[in-house]
This record gives sequence, structure tokens and C-alpha cells, in this order.
Amino acid sequence: MTVVAGVETMAAGEFALRLSMLRGTAAYAAYLVDTREIEAVLVEVEEELREVAPHGAIARISPRDGMQLVDELAASSTETIIVDTRSFSVDDWAVLDRRRSALAHRGVVVFVTTPTSFSDLMRNAPNLASWLGGEVFTHPPSNEAAAAALRERRLATLRAWASKTDAEVVADAHAGVLPRDPEYAEWLVLLGHSELLGPGAP
Repeated sequence: MTVVAGVETMAAGEFALRLSMLRGTAAYAAYLVDTREIEAVLVEVEEELREVAPHGAIARISPRDGMQLVDELAASSTETIIVDTRSFSVDDWAVLDRRRSALAHRGVVVFVTTPTSFSDLMRNAPNLASWLGGEVFTHPPSNEAAAAALRERRLATLRAWASKTDAEVVADAHAGVLPRDPEYAEWLVLLGHSELLGPGAP
């Protein structure tokens, strides 16, 4: 998961509590989530909000683009709206920046998005970004996501060390010409190809 500098990490339960404290105001917030976890986190945030604010009206929407978000917000009077913006592109954020007055909402609007899409927001929608104020947080990665990130970092190190791609290493292993260095054995294991190590592998 890409880490956005200066953004505080906050678990979904804490984030929901934070949002509940914004009830009764017109506020905007962003929650950055790893792509692999975003579906589960959307559900978790909504459930946590219903726990901490059982009498508040909550809606979760997944607009296909910026213009649909403008239309859906205009048609909704729900107190807290959780918006799945993981697929929003540079163009979507730019449209929303130009149409930001149409995003005005009597309640809390939460953009749940990926770090990459959030970076696009910051670069291409500076006026909309200013509406977020300090209400920007990142979801802590699960152990699985953290392990996947660690694995990818190690693979990147091995690729740089050998100046080879994953496909080249697998092909060399199939051909029986892969060097016996333990780094190559580790590489195959990380790629899920331990069956190619063969007898006597390091």
C-alpha cells in the first residue's frame, strides 16, 4: 500500500467515531484504503457508523464517475454519505473541482478511496481538497496486505540485484539453467513456484 505523507492512520471504528462527531455540520472527509481491502472496509465503516450513531441516516453510494456523484448528492438529503471513489480518475476529480459548488451537502460526505486516487485528487482538485481540511485518514493495512507489500518490496530488491524479471527467472528455472544462489530459490518461493526448486536446491 502506498503511504501518503502526513496522513494519520486510523482504524475503521475510530474513523466512524470521528465521523459521528461531525454530525450536524457540513463536512467532508477522506479515508484511504488499500485496493485489495476497500470493499470490506466500506462495509465496516458503514456498520461502525450505524453502531456509534444508530439514529443517523447513512447511505453508501458507488458512482461510476464524477458527474454521477454530482447528480446523486444533489438528489440526496441523507445525513452521512459514504462515497466509493476508488475508481475515480484524474478527469473525475478535475470535474468535481470545477463543479464543487454542486457538491454542497447538509451533512457529512466521506470519500473512501485509494492512495493513488487520493493523490490524483490532491493534484487536480485543489479547491475540493481544501474542503477536506484535516479530515483525511488512512486505514491500517491488514496483516495480509502488509505481508503482500513486504513480499513485493523483496521481489523488487531481487529484480534489481539480478537485473532480471520474474518471467525470466521462472523460464530459467524451467530450463534448468537458473543459478544455484539462494536468492534465486527465495525468488521462486516468493513467486509461488517452489516446485521448480528441485532436489538439492539451496
